[in-house]
Amino acid sequence: MTDLSKLLNEKVIEFNSKIKDESGTAKMIEGKTRTICICVSDGDNHFSKLENLELENFSITDDTSADLKVTASSEILEALISRTMSPVKAYMKGDLKVKASLMDMLLLKKLF
Repeated sequence: MTDLSKLLNEKVIEFNSKIKDESGTAKMIEGKTRTICICVSDGDNHFSKLENLELENFSITDDTSADLKVTASSEILEALISRTMSPVKAYMKGDLKVKASLMDMLLLKKLF
C-alpha cells in the first residue's frame, strides 16, 4: 500500500467515525450514495463509494468516472490531507481540480 493509499484510508476511518459521532454529519449524507475518485496525476487513481452512511476504503482503479472527482499530484494531495496546504490555495494555483456538485463539495470538505 502506498503512503497516499494509507493516508486516504485513515481519512475514511475518521470520516466514518464522524458519521457515527456527529448527528449533523449523518443527516447531511443520509440517503445519499456517491462515488469518489481521487485522480493522482503522478500515480494511481483511488476510488471509494459512500453508501448507507458509510464510506468504503479507497481502492486503486482505472475508472475515473465518479460523482465527485478530485485531481492533483501526490505531493499536493499529501499536503492537503496533512493540512499543510489549504484546499483553496491549491485550487486557486491550479494544483487542485475538483469536479462535483455543490453538495458533493460539502461532502469533500467533511472528508478532508
